[in-house]
Amino acid sequence: MKNRIDSSRQKTPWDNEVNKSTTEKFIIEIYKGHYKAKHPKLIDTKEYELINSININECRYCCSKNIKKNGFTKNNVQRYYCKECKKEFTATTNTIFENHKISITEWIEFLLDLFNYSSTTLISKVNKNSINTSIYWLQKVFLVLKNWQNNIVLKNKIYIDEMFYSVVKSKIKTKNGKKLRGLSNNQYCIGIGYDGDNIIAIVEGLGKTSIDKTTATFKNHIKEGSIIIHDDEKSHRKLVKDLKLIDESYNSLWLKTKKDEDNPLRPINHQCDLIKQFLNTHSGFDRDDLQDYLNLYCFMNSKPRNKLEKVKLLLELAFSTNVTLKYKDLFKSEL
Repeated sequence: MKNRIDSSRQKTPWDNEVNKSTTEKFIIEIYKGHYKAKHPKLIDTKEYELINSININECRYCCSKNIKKNGFTKNNVQRYYCKECKKEFTATTNTIFENHKISITEWIEFLLDLFNYSSTTLISKVNKNSINTSIYWLQKVFLVLKNWQNNIVLKNKIYIDEMFYSVVKSKIKTKNGKKLRGLSNNQYCIGIGYDGDNIIAIVEGLGKTSIDKTTATFKNHIKEGSIIIHDDEKSHRKLVKDLKLIDESYNSLWLKTKKDEDNPLRPINHQCDLIKQFLNTHSGFDRDDLQDYLNLYCFMNSKPRNKLEKVKLLLELAFSTNVTLKYKDLFKSEL
């Protein structure tokens, strides 16, 4: 992970000036006031009330239930002691919030901005954080949502399709100096499924789809006997047969003659357009993270719809997901 060079959002051009003008002093006071409002002290946010409300019935290290309360941290967070492994822990131990120096309250604005398709660069500017902080937090979100799509099962009336997304420019393959044509290995194939309530988006690999890729992508995410609406891609036929789906297919050449509002695949086409818009917001991202971005998109565009409800759901997932990420490990190649 590249560690971008970025100065502190707290600094102003006049911090080291001895003789500041009245205008400079005024700007500094207002700007730093906004900075402090964006970055409250942990103890002042009363986030300890949230953390202490989490039900802890086993050790965060060894899962033993032989635990007891053991005082509080300097930020009023309840400590626990495990009588089996002899370790102390809190409700944030072995979560993405372990040893956090920045208030969890800042995550609310971060997540709302993220859910509004803002880039990490824009989020860092709006919330007056280092760009590396925004990148770090995004990677933490990826970890929490790593398995988000695993239990999604689409049902009733389901639209499926494939979309393609390019590799990064530096890795585009050419032949005789020209970019390869068609569905080449310069494009990732992404299988998309949508039932009006939930969506799945899974990377199938480079190049065009196949029977095996389609089956692997959709077989565990579609309820048997559902209606499937698609473009009669040959690789879909085995899926229809295996899951006993009611087949509603349309010739791809015929579909091209239809206006968007008359296209029976408009719902899935709209999702494909939104996914491209979302991915392009984070242009230049490492394609190794492509599935992580798709997991995030699916979380954003499945129920619940209200963004604050999504913030609540993600925070609750974060507290219950046993995964951590250290800053130095993410940026180790640059440190």
